Amino acid sequence: MGSTSLSATERNLPGASVESVVALAKQLSPELAAAALDADAAAHKVGAAGVLADPTVTLQAWDVNGRGVGQRWIGFEQEFKLWGKLDLERGVAEADAEAARHQSRAVATDLIARVKTAYAQYGAAHRAIDLSLGLKRRLDEILALLRLRYGASSVDQQEVIKAEIEAATAETEVARRQGEAKSTAARLNALIGRDSLAPLAIPRGFRPLKTKLTLAGVQELARVANPALATTSAQVRAATGTKELTDLNYYPNVTVGATFVQRPTGDNTGQFMLNFKVPLQYEAKDAEQRAASSRLGAAQMRYDAIRIRLDGDVAEAWFNLEAVRKAIRIVEQRQLNPARLSVETARSGFAAGAADLATSLEAERRLRAIELEFLKLKVEEQARYAELERLAGGSL
Repeated sequence: MGSTSLSATERNLPGASVESVVALAKQLSPELAAAALDADAAAHKVGAAGVLADPTVTLQAWDVNGRGVGQRWIGFEQEFKLWGKLDLERGVAEADAEAARHQSRAVATDLIARVKTAYAQYGAAHRAIDLSLGLKRRLDEILALLRLRYGASSVDQQEVIKAEIEAATAETEVARRQGEAKSTAARLNALIGRDSLAPLAIPRGFRPLKTKLTLAGVQELARVANPALATTSAQVRAATGTKELTDLNYYPNVTVGATFVQRPTGDNTGQFMLNFKVPLQYEAKDAEQRAASSRLGAAQMRYDAIRIRLDGDVAEAWFNLEAVRKAIRIVEQRQLNPARLSVETARSGFAAGAADLATSLEAERRLRAIELEFLKLKVEEQARYAELERLAGGSL
């Protein structure tokens, strides 16, 4: 019963797949939560934009003396923004909220890319442990065979000593790889938003990656979905609205009001008011207009710069990914398979006494070095692919 419960617990742990850690990062990451709250705050500002200011109510007492209050004035005033200013203010707030939403999405895509890369390193660390353990077991077998073959005699004891040193070196490598696995697990937990020592499941392997992608297709997707580009596009719209608002500064707002005058004797009366500010400070308004024009131009230039750089970044990530994949194919086809065949031949020869220890050890070391290099290339492939997804704005 206990083992069944333990197995169920292990199955519920994140870490077996990249999807499990990405989903947990979306739930727990304080970085994502902060970005989402910033976007939420900007969205709520839209409700406060483009509305009339609160009216002003006035209560006045006139001709106050020892006989009491001569007149009571009750009035209100309301300022009206004309010329489409309210719609422009609301449009600027909506553009700002959209920019904040895209910035939140940029934080999310960046974090997910880092989580995917860290997960690949976590999986590679566990695979490296398996490779190191495999080499250690093989060297232990060689050492046992040599001890059985030579016994306690002094003949060829150098080979036994050499095998013992190699076995100890392999054991040291296992300990180092186990430490790296714990280090990568701590890094992955930190990205997710968990305690560094929180348990993780043993990874099942690298996530499958698409191979049928085109550079033009990814670049087109990035132009549509990249959050940084979308953010600057929204900022251009906000700057455009702000520029239009400064153009309307020459047209004043209008304040209207009405007052009810209550008299103790005689008829009650009323009065009406209409006032506006005379826009005489043209120099200040011209300066505001020029500043808004400069901000709009800067926003447009930033958009163009990010768009151009995005195409280059996607191309760079694409060619790096292609280069890594070519290296993987070369190592797999021209190095890994021959090295495995060499190990099998050396093992058979050593067991039959037809090959010396040095040849067998060299074949084993060469195979493990190639396997570790292959593993390193697979991690780099995962990282390059995650970077391409980050630039594209989501999963490919």
